[in-house]
Amino acid sequence: MAGHTRWLFTRDQLSNTPSIKNGFTEEKESTIRQQAADLIQKMGQKMQLNQLCMNTAIVYMHRFYMFHSLQKFPFKRMAAACIFLAAKVEEQPKKIELVIRTYNYINHRTEDGGRPPELDVRSQEYFEKGQELVINENILLQTLGFNVTIDHSNTHVVKLCQLVKAPKELSQLSYFLSTNSLLLTNMCLQYPSEIIAAICIHLACKWSDWELQRSKEGRDWWQYLAPKLTKDKLEDLSKRFLSVMEKADPKLKRELLSRLTVSIAISSWIIFTHLILASACIG
Repeated sequence: MAGHTRWLFTRDQLSNTPSIKNGFTEEKESTIRQQAADLIQKMGQKMQLNQLCMNTAIVYMHRFYMFHSLQKFPFKRMAAACIFLAAKVEEQPKKIELVIRTYNYINHRTEDGGRPPELDVRSQEYFEKGQELVINENILLQTLGFNVTIDHSNTHVVKLCQLVKAPKELSQLSYFLSTNSLLLTNMCLQYPSEIIAAICIHLACKWSDWELQRSKEGRDWWQYLAPKLTKDKLEDLSKRFLSVMEKADPKLKRELLSRLTVSIAISSWIIFTHLILASACIG
């Protein structure tokens, strides 16, 4: 975990990003980050990438904007660069033509929601978009310091749920929340992935009314993720997590639910929908 601490930032740093220094409010930057994550998700699904790959791209995006302004690097163009790079890193490489076509399809829909005209691969516009994508990918790589391996909270969720033999619905809901932590918050910039995994499992337990028992060694389940994490701290972090998610754009949350609940049990979906969209809070 120590190798990833360089990508964890203080509250003061998060309040003084390049975008904020250029005049964006924290709320505006947060909204645009959510839009960028949503675009990455849409492009990834259209390109048939797995969720791990999309999550990697979203983390790249969050890290990139800690060093660059949204004013200089529009989020749509960088979202394309993030998914292009992530697909290579996660061993699901896609041709540049597919990335450009997908980007064009999603971002240039007609007013009636129809498909945009096909982009001619021999056109000057296609050539310029290809050049721009490669340039942005190189800038992204340099910003990341070529540190492209991501330790995802989803991985820790899966491992812990397997360790404690959690029921399928609890595992699914925890994984779903872990993905949403990337799509709707910037918590990946604030806390190690093990902590985020603990938050997601903790909320899933509460919402599904499931209690994970202590181990035979007398340890609470979250101590297998983060040994120094206390129950009070876990409760506090969970409240912060919900607070951020509740402030997210309702339309975006509904879109995420419609796309991401396909693989989750219906009862868990009802729990999540009721508690998030109805502005739930932890008791």
